[in-house]
Amino acid sequence: MYEPPTYVSWPLLAVVWGTTLLRVALVRSTVAERRMNAALVFASLSLVLQRSLAQHWLDLWFGYGFANTLSNVCIILTAASLISLFSAWALGPARLPRIHVVSLSVCLVAGAILIALSTPARSRGVAIADEGGWLFAAYCITYAVPILAVAALNLWISLKAVRSATPGHERRVFLAVIALSLFEVFDMGVVMTTGVVNAVSEDNALTESHSDSGAFIRVLVVSAGAIISAGPVIRALGHRWRSRRVTRRLQPMWRTLTGAVPEVVLELRPADRRALSARGRLDRMSVEIRDAIMVLDRHVVVELGDLTGSAPPVVTAARLHLACLARSAGHPAHGTGGTTHRFATDVGGEPWELAQLADHWTDGERVAAALWARRLPQFGGPEDPSARVPAQV
Repeated sequence: MYEPPTYVSWPLLAVVWGTTLLRVALVRSTVAERRMNAALVFASLSLVLQRSLAQHWLDLWFGYGFANTLSNVCIILTAASLISLFSAWALGPARLPRIHVVSLSVCLVAGAILIALSTPARSRGVAIADEGGWLFAAYCITYAVPILAVAALNLWISLKAVRSATPGHERRVFLAVIALSLFEVFDMGVVMTTGVVNAVSEDNALTESHSDSGAFIRVLVVSAGAIISAGPVIRALGHRWRSRRVTRRLQPMWRTLTGAVPEVVLELRPADRRALSARGRLDRMSVEIRDAIMVLDRHVVVELGDLTGSAPPVVTAARLHLACLARSAGHPAHGTGGTTHRFATDVGGEPWELAQLADHWTDGERVAAALWARRLPQFGGPEDPSARVPAQV
C-alpha cells in the first residue's frame, strides 16, 4: 500500500491532530460541536493506524492487515458521528437525541463484520485485498455503504443550505463541503466497484490502483475536513486571546476596587474557578468592578477643584481612587441613595468601557494621591486650611 512521503504526511497529520485537540478543548458547548469533535477524533485515529509503526505492532499481535481493518473501522465510526451531526443540523438536536448512540452502535456492528471478514486472510498472513473473492467484495460494500450514506446526506443538506447562506465565508464553507461530499460519493462508488470487479476477475488493475492510493486519499480527505472545521477553533482562540488581554488591563483597577469593597468578590470553589473560561473570568471581573463602583458611589466626590488639564478618564479614575481611600479610612458616605450623585451611571459596565477607564488607572491614582495629601474638607480634612496636615494613608 502506498504511503505518502514523510514531508507530506506529518504536516497533514499535525494539522488534523492539532485541530482535533483544540476543538475538543475549546469548542464543545453544543451537541453539534461535540459530534463534530467525535468525528474528528475517529478520523484522526484512522490516520495514526495507517502509520508504519502502528501497523507493525498491531499486525504483529493480531495478524497481517489488522491495523488497516481497524483504521477502516474508525472511518466507519467517523461516518456514524457525521450522520448524527447532520441530523442535528437538519432536524435540530432535540429531534433525535439518541441518534449518535444508535448510529455508533450500528457502525460498530459493521466494524465487527469487517474484522470477521478479514479474519481468514489474516490467518493466512495476507491482506484481504490480495485474498480477493466475494469476501473482499462484501468487505468493500460493508465499508463503503455507511460512508456513502453520510456523503449523500451531507450533499443533500449542503445543497439546500448553500442557497440561503450569506455570501462570503459561510457560502465558501458550504461549497467546500459539497465538493468533499461529491468526491466521497465518487470514491465510495469506486471502492464498491473495486470489490465486485475483484470478485469476478483475478487480474484487476483497478483493485491494485485503488489499494495503492487509498491511504493518501484518506489523508487528504481527513485533512480537508479538519481544515473546514478549523474556523470555530480560530474564532475561539481569538475570543480567548482578546478576553485575556482585557482581563490583564482590568486587573489593577479590580485589585484597588475590591480591596476597598471586598464584599463584592464572590468566592468560588477551586474546581469551579478552574472551570471558568477566559470569557467567564472577564465577565465575572467586570461584574465585580461594576458592583464595587456602585458601592463606592456614595463616597465619590464630584467637585475636585481645577483639573482642567486632565483627561476625563483620568478624572473618573481619580474620583474612584479617592472613594476607595475614603471608604478604607472609615469616612462616612455623602448623602443618601436618593440625593447623592449617581456616579456609577457615568461609568459604562461593558468590559471594553471598563478597560478604557483602566488604561488611565495609574494616572488617576497619582492625581488622587496628590489631592488626598492636601486634606481637603471633602476628603475628611478640616475646614480651616491652617489646620491641615499631610494625609497619612
